[in-house]
Amino acid sequence: MKKHPLLTSHKASILDLNTAKSLFAEITESGIPYDYQQANCHNISHYISSLLESKGYQCAKIWAFAPAVYSTSNSKLISFIDEKNISPTGTIDWRYHVAPVIEVQIGNKVRKMVIDLGLFPNEFVRYRTWLAKLKTKKLIYLIMDSEWYLYNSSMITNAQLEFDSNEEINANQPNIKLPEWFADKLITDFFKYEEESLEQHWVEKGLAVNETAIEFYDTEIKPILYSEQHQDLVKDYKMLVGDVFNFETIFRDNNWNYEMNNDFQIKHQEIISKYRTIYSLNLDKWKKALASLNEIILQKNIK
Repeated sequence: MKKHPLLTSHKASILDLNTAKSLFAEITESGIPYDYQQANCHNISHYISSLLESKGYQCAKIWAFAPAVYSTSNSKLISFIDEKNISPTGTIDWRYHVAPVIEVQIGNKVRKMVIDLGLFPNEFVRYRTWLAKLKTKKLIYLIMDSEWYLYNSSMITNAQLEFDSNEEINANQPNIKLPEWFADKLITDFFKYEEESLEQHWVEKGLAVNETAIEFYDTEIKPILYSEQHQDLVKDYKMLVGDVFNFETIFRDNNWNYEMNNDFQIKHQEIISKYRTIYSLNLDKWKKALASLNEIILQKNIK
């Protein structure tokens, strides 16, 4: 799965080892909220790609898909123990994972090295090492140009797509089609960070969600995590913060769902109000940060 339409040969910059290490240090010091691993790897990756571009370098991205994404018969996810003990289930579960890839000249070879501060906070690693860390059987991966931001899923199977090849359903062809011998779900309609995602600040919102969630964990959950008298409160907080869908529903969307219902929100209205304010401040911060990077990129392109 190395060659496909969304990977441009030699587009990523080739860095010497010292430059790569210097850039990695800048990324680690940029305040990117990678400690909250429940979600938003695509937003972290896209921000890092913009940060690198503002320095004059192009990266790629590596996408890893669990069988649940591409197979109708296998529900396996990328899953590992939640070391922070914030998840209600005790595990972190991903359908996919993505991280930036840089090309590094090491000796007489150019190596594809992955930057993933959540999994490898101290160094970039070879992409095979990154894939092995995910510990998921039948994992598939794509290495792609960095401007591809996210993908749309579809309930249409490859077989249906082939069957309906002359019908209207095929008007918008997917830009990547996984081989039919192992993939029977159409999942690879990738799109760039533009239009709705750009206008609605998906990257900035994702970073603000992660930063707010980890602050909630450090301030509100961690001090009482193992306190017997606070276990009911810990349970509620885990349901709120440890499930990213619930957290985004409350703080990003100002909405509700069957778990974050009216009773729950009334019960915890004071702390919800507190962290809605924190989320808003974080969102403004990341909007300014990304706007600054984009302005630098624009000026470089004009030159």
